[in-house]
Amino acid sequence: MDNKEKVKNILNKLNEIVIYRNVINNSLIRKAIKIFQELLKEKPSIELIYAEYSSFYKDITEYAFKKRIYKNIWPTFLAEEIAYDENPFSRISEKYGFDAVSDLMIEAVEKEIGILKEFCSINIAGSVNNLLNTELPDFERYVDGSFFKSKISFTENVNTSHTLEDLWELKKDKFAEYLSDYYHSNGCGIFGKYKAFRWVTENGSGQLKGIENVDPITFEDLIGYEEEHKIVIENTKALLKGFPANNVLLYGDKGTGKSSTVKALLNEFYKEGLRLIEINKNDVKDLSYIIDIIKDRGMKFILFFDDLSFDESEVEYKELKSVLEGGVEILPSNVVIYATSNRRHIVTENIEDNELHNTDAREEKLSLSDRFGITVTFVSPSQEEYLKIVKGLAQKHNIEIEWNLLKEKALQWAIWHNGRSPRSAKQFIDHLRYEIYKKNTV
Repeated sequence: MDNKEKVKNILNKLNEIVIYRNVINNSLIRKAIKIFQELLKEKPSIELIYAEYSSFYKDITEYAFKKRIYKNIWPTFLAEEIAYDENPFSRISEKYGFDAVSDLMIEAVEKEIGILKEFCSINIAGSVNNLLNTELPDFERYVDGSFFKSKISFTENVNTSHTLEDLWELKKDKFAEYLSDYYHSNGCGIFGKYKAFRWVTENGSGQLKGIENVDPITFEDLIGYEEEHKIVIENTKALLKGFPANNVLLYGDKGTGKSSTVKALLNEFYKEGLRLIEINKNDVKDLSYIIDIIKDRGMKFILFFDDLSFDESEVEYKELKSVLEGGVEILPSNVVIYATSNRRHIVTENIEDNELHNTDAREEKLSLSDRFGITVTFVSPSQEEYLKIVKGLAQKHNIEIEWNLLKEKALQWAIWHNGRSPRSAKQFIDHLRYEIYKKNTV
């Protein structure tokens, strides 16, 4: 089969794809298909091919640069599209695993991945240059490879026990099981691509937006508060293992690491299927809609309200209270709500004299925090605890400075800035690291 017949054959096969139709409808893949379609015409337009390839070249090299890869770019791109595709096969696999997939679906998946394997094996520039005697530059050689790594580079979400690095090396009868295991471990669609999300409302309509750069903080970075961390960690483990888990309120002084604790949970457990959705208090009204999106997924979710508080005039707290205490619709078993607050009672206790005797009204306003199954209190550290955090951070960053001097500077920093807290300790160490750098570079 000559090159032109090979291209014609693969284009005909692409039309037979059903389950992974979203993949071949990707804009970059459509550009490649359009180039091949033009190539197969009796009198192909070289001008049009150059124009389409120019656009394709720009997009594929931008992708490669972002992923820091310099070879196998086209197969890598296609593998990533497959990894993140949401279709009946990937959804079933995410939720239930390979055993739940029918034989007919397995057969269809293996056929379609086989077609995509053929497609990604075609050298686009080489095929055009060979048939039309053109000089299209090969995007696989766009940069000196010594600057980049060569392996497939998906997002850091991926559970390293199941990646798609070997997808194209597999035999056809192994495609479906391999992919199913991948989806079951890592999720699919947006929940496979990102580990953290923000609920964004625009023009009255809300949607989940994946967060590209998640704060990488871990529990190793959070010195002190070991008992507080342990409570939240154990509750999260229960969620991940399918046991009933409590909603959690992390209450306490500012700068004590409440929010950092929740973010550290995500970084600790995302490879076990944990995902986090950050929700603004003004979007509490959308809780039922958000829950409806995630309740049937194979992942576990923390709905995260950071720095939660309501003024007395705000009534949104009633919606949250209803969800927490279990109204007609209860929280799904794969969802918990974690919130941080500087207030013990999340709703402002501003009760007028004529209301003081109204027990029902008082309870209505002050009972929201009681609806959380677990409340973990973070208090500002004592001087001894503050200095322990400073010392731990100094050791972590290999800061060698005489202890009495370090202690003096740390206490001085706390007085001059935001008082004693883990946040203040970190800010002090960050400042000190730069001061040492300046001193050593003079």
